[in-house]
Amino acid sequence: MRIGELAALVGVSTRTVRHYHQRGVLQNRRGGATATAGTACATRSASPAPACSR
Repeated sequence: MRIGELAALVGVSTRTVRHYHQRGVLQNRRGGATATAGTACATRSASPAPACSR
């Protein structure tokens, strides 16, 4: 899932997703230039931080 898709799914801005990614709360599922996040983080909670900080 791309950052924009995750942001739209949970109702936050892409900047918010990037912030949590830079803090290490969200991690890339694959390497490379395109940062992605798993859908499990997005579907567990409306907020990225609590759902993905485990």
